[in-house]
This record gives sequence, C-alpha cells and structure tokens, in this order.
Amino acid sequence: MPEVRRKVGRPTSPVLTQERIIDAAFGVLADRDADEFTMSRLAERLGVRPSALYNHVHNRQALVNLLRRSIAAEIDSSAFEDRPWDEAIEPWARSYREVFARHPQVVALLATVAMDGNETSLHLYEPIVLGFQRGGWETADIVPVIVALESFIIGSSLDVIADPENMSPGANAALAPAFSAAVRARDDADAASGVSHADRAFELGLAAMVAGLRARMAAAG
Repeated sequence: MPEVRRKVGRPTSPVLTQERIIDAAFGVLADRDADEFTMSRLAERLGVRPSALYNHVHNRQALVNLLRRSIAAEIDSSAFEDRPWDEAIEPWARSYREVFARHPQVVALLATVAMDGNETSLHLYEPIVLGFQRGGWETADIVPVIVALESFIIGSSLDVIADPENMSPGANAALAPAFSAAVRARDDADAASGVSHADRAFELGLAAMVAGLRARMAAAG
C-alpha cells in the first residue's frame, strides 16, 4: 500500500498563537461593547472556526484573563519594592493610567469578570500590599485603599480619550455663569502651562489622594 505523505506547504487556516489571539481580542473590543465580546466574534476576526479557538482558550473567562494578564504585565508597580508607599503611588498610578488609556475598551470587561487567581495580576498586587504594610497600614485597610486609587486612575484613563470640550457649557454659558467662568479659567491655565485638561486634572487629583492618605495615616498614628 503506497505511503500517504503529509502535504507540504502553508496550513489552510491561520496558525493561532496567544499573541494573535490577544491582539485580535483587543481589536474586537475596539469595535464592540463588552457585552458583545464573544468567542464567536473573536474566531470570526481571526478567520478560524470557534472550535479551533477553544483549543487554545477554554472559555470567555479564560480569554478575559489573558487580556487581564497582558494589561497587568504593562503596569509598573516596582516602586513599591524600594520606596515608601506614598512615594510609590505616583509612578504606579501614572503607569496604570497610561496602560488603560491605550486600552480603554477593556475597562468594563475587566470590571465584570473576576480576577480568578490570575498570576500576573497577583504579582502586580503583592509588592503594593507589602509596601503599604511596611508603611504601617492596617492590613484590613489596604485593599480598600487600592480599590479607591484604582477607581480614580481608571476614571482618569477614560478622561484621556474624552472630548477635551466635554465640560464646555457651549451656547448655554449664561445659565451657569460661575461654572462657565471656571471652565474658561481652566482653559486659560492649561493653555498657559501647555498641559492637557486630562493630565492636569489627573495630577491634581492624584496629589490630593496621596495627601489625604498621608493625613489619614498621621491621624491614626
């Protein structure tokens, strides 16, 4: 019986890699809302059957955790390893905001799917918790502090992609003269400094949060 040889040449369907899957998933999210993010749509974008995708990613939660791992790997929390907690917050927060500003479409998705022991996320949080503990924080307060900071950072990351004029009163300025004057004053200050509305609001808010946390620690001590 003649030997059946495997055909030589390129495969008839695209070869899936984790990197391709993650890139395509970000692409789907850029076009769809989080609740429309499905394995079928991702398979369609990759040009493969859903069954082929399931050979690499078991389910939607596993896929979301792949995205979570990709995002977490870009966030730099190393300052918490060798700097006081109040000095470490600022570089960590800036890194966090920068990463989420590049991937704003994943915010709702990550907020609605549990972390589920994702290793990269755990490695990100571990030095942060240890940094707060070394600084004298009560262990029961550390996660609420992190969540409060993340809420501010993620909101600020969305502000980066918002319309710069989204606070403008427009033709109805006369209805709120004090607010309209405050918007004009902000615009003048930002123009003079060369800093964007979003960046100045973020830095002001971040400084206020750090100052508030320092004051809380001082009062507790």
